[in-house]
Amino acid sequence: MESDNTELIEGVKTFFVVPDLSQMPEDFLLNFFLKGFETYYLLDDSSLDIRSKIQVLFSIFPSLILFFNTDREVCGIHWPDYIRSLKASYGDRAKIGVLFSRQADEAVQQSIEKTYLFDIGIYCGCIPMEGSKARNLLLLMGVLTANEARGRRKALRAICDESCEFHFEIGGFEYKGWIREISISHFSCVFDGFDPGLRMYEKVVDVRLKLAGTVCTADGVLFTKRKVDGVLLHIFIFRNSRNKTGLDPDTQAKVNAFIRSLFDRGIQSIAQKGFEAQKAKGENRLDSLRASPA
Repeated sequence: MESDNTELIEGVKTFFVVPDLSQMPEDFLLNFFLKGFETYYLLDDSSLDIRSKIQVLFSIFPSLILFFNTDREVCGIHWPDYIRSLKASYGDRAKIGVLFSRQADEAVQQSIEKTYLFDIGIYCGCIPMEGSKARNLLLLMGVLTANEARGRRKALRAICDESCEFHFEIGGFEYKGWIREISISHFSCVFDGFDPGLRMYEKVVDVRLKLAGTVCTADGVLFTKRKVDGVLLHIFIFRNSRNKTGLDPDTQAKVNAFIRSLFDRGIQSIAQKGFEAQKAKGENRLDSLRASPA
């Protein structure tokens, strides 16, 4: 299942470059996503060098934040020089932060901060990481919030295809259809056949949601109806078991994991195509040089 590329490319994308997974394991990304932050890891591997990968990211995504783990040594890169070159090349688009292990020697830590914050002038902070993963999660959540990494969206939404379905019953009658988009706050849908004729703000209980391989049940309140391209959309706001806006924790985790899987697959696919194109350009240039007469 693929989300619309325009929807995927828009919004703030945050990449942690060569992260230390002992300080920030991959489940951090799911926690960030639940709070509305689109975050990804950019790893150093043999497929393409880090410089080229970052060049591709700037060419694809209009709003980008990069956090560099400067403790990690990457062949051919001196972090201060490279980060300075990014600022020179991309100007205000180069929203950059630096992560490093907290130093026991305060003078060393102050020197690191001086280099990146004052000499180079990065915008997104110089963050000393802790030994505690729990503390790092809270620390980075605060850093993402301070840098407005959520953008204008309060909750991330997935654009669905017809493999995402719903159904519920009212008065012994079953109503079903397709989910057009879903977030942890709401979903929009199109009925297949009969419209139940719900009143505005009427509550529907036990709506069964089929999201690819994920199945869950939630209550919803009809928030509005509108026609889009000649099709009548119903938009429901989720209500939890306490009759408050939102989902119960277990259901929220399932919905969030589904949405993140769509974003993750989509972004990885878009980026990978860019990486492959960049690699092909490099190989073509090399072939051209080899073919040139001495």
